[in-house]
Amino acid sequence: MTAEKLQLIRLESMKQYGFGLQAMKTIKVCGACKAAISADQRICSECGHKLPNKTLYQIYKARHRVCPICETIVPDSCEYCPQCGKKLLKHKRNSNI
Repeated sequence: MTAEKLQLIRLESMKQYGFGLQAMKTIKVCGACKAAISADQRICSECGHKLPNKTLYQIYKARHRVCPICETIVPDSCEYCPQCGKKLLKHKRNSNI
């Protein structure tokens, strides 16, 4: 089995079982009851409160350093993206979070 095929299987499994960035893009977390709700919903199906506009991924991405090409979350110490090899700009912490 090729590395590319293994990667596709891994990503599908993560999505199916609710792990990884692809799964985070499909989830919002209710601020009131903390339930994980589908990102296409506006109201929490568990408690009826309004859901935030941002998905779990958007919140996570705002708090971490991200490759501008492949959107991989990278450690602050990286000079190059470990996924695509793009040279990264110096990271500035977002003090608004």
